[in-house]
Amino acid sequence: MEKVLILLLVVLSSCSFQNVTGQNKSTFSKPNVIIIFTDDQGYQDLGCYGSPKIKTPNIDKLAAEGIRFTNFYVSASVCTPSRASLLTGKYSFGNGVGNVIFPDRKALEPEQITIAEVLKTEGYKTACFGKWHLGDLDYYLPQNQGFDENFGIPYSNDMFIGSTHKFADTVRFLNGYTLERAKEDQQFIKENYNERKKIVDHGIKELVPLFEGNKIVEYPCNQATLTPRLFDRAINFIEKNSNKPFLIYLTPAMPHVPLFVSEKFKNKSERGLYGDVIEEIDWYTGALIQALKDKKIDKNTIIIFTSDNGPWLGYKADSGSADPLRDGKFTNYEGGVRVPCIMSWPGRWDHGKVSDEIVSSVDFFPTIANYAGAKYNNVHGIDISAHLENSKNKLPRDYVLYTKGTEVHGIRKGDWKYLPYGGARNVDTTKPTPELYNLKEDVSEKTNMNKSRPDLVQKLELELKSIMSNLNKNQK
Repeated sequence: MEKVLILLLVVLSSCSFQNVTGQNKSTFSKPNVIIIFTDDQGYQDLGCYGSPKIKTPNIDKLAAEGIRFTNFYVSASVCTPSRASLLTGKYSFGNGVGNVIFPDRKALEPEQITIAEVLKTEGYKTACFGKWHLGDLDYYLPQNQGFDENFGIPYSNDMFIGSTHKFADTVRFLNGYTLERAKEDQQFIKENYNERKKIVDHGIKELVPLFEGNKIVEYPCNQATLTPRLFDRAINFIEKNSNKPFLIYLTPAMPHVPLFVSEKFKNKSERGLYGDVIEEIDWYTGALIQALKDKKIDKNTIIIFTSDNGPWLGYKADSGSADPLRDGKFTNYEGGVRVPCIMSWPGRWDHGKVSDEIVSSVDFFPTIANYAGAKYNNVHGIDISAHLENSKNKLPRDYVLYTKGTEVHGIRKGDWKYLPYGGARNVDTTKPTPELYNLKEDVSEKTNMNKSRPDLVQKLELELKSIMSNLNKNQK
């Protein structure tokens, strides 16, 4: 029923919304929104966050002219639940998405309301360019979650074609493929889905499809050209829609492994291939910002740059760095869920600031919706606009939750972090190994104070129960 009401509001708003032409587009009352959400980029992997070898002048400038966050958290240390939370404003226990989803599987149910759907009620044009990873079956693709346009890969770039995917009439085949051979791949997947070794041996792992809308337009996707094409699509979208408010959800498939980079940026970075990938993203981020300036809408455009989780450290030179944080992807240590985040709105927000406030990706939804004047219900995030407009304003919340699957596995409250089951990738909830850290004094989580501070453990356990009770109550 909620979904029907959202769609009805879209129709009504599109009838009443008037385009403004012939004047500086920065006079729009509703801001444009661009969210750049990279894949597996570590906390340190930008110049402005201390990377010693990766050069990111454009993103560094964005930070210098906006707000750089040092305590920004995504909701999960793996991509699918992290993406679901960003779009819904809810932790996994509220949106039902707790694990990484493979091809041919459902993920975020269309009944869940996304920020794209909410903004459409206010006349926004919406686009998803990049990695989706919230379900590749037709029913779960972006067009059923509020996006007018979709161009990109349906999941991580190390996966394989889904058995139900449809091919566009204009599909382009690469690597000697034909339609017949591609359909043979699909049949093989259907017959051997649970035999991952067979899929690897068959040579189709890491051959992913490129989608336009709900159909494949290129197979296998030429991943070396993917980052430029995604940003080019975003720039074209800006040029076509500069006279109306828009949302661009831009999600590069990089720097998730396997790493790919275009010829222009190959062997350019001191940090090797990984650095090449990040520096390419930085260059195109600069091109995107220039496109906004060319259309004179930069001062009325919100840009958020962040990552879906920490680095996949097992890939060593092909992975990023979360220094000085502990560990990375798959864990609830800081390196897994604390990521770089820069927010900028030149016409409205504070600028040239570094914020130590505890902010979460679930806060994007209510903050953006409020600026757009859109109504919404039942989210876990908070509106952080007062802090964005004046960084001296403290947030009304000083905690963040750590999750695994659709369960809560910890809390940070102020400077203290408590993990009832520990922060490792694989935890045994029947034999918990609690961990307690003071992140202000021990950001690398080297000293577990669980046994020495039982008073704090008890306090944080009670705090966590109270928070969960209030969140669950608000969902009803």
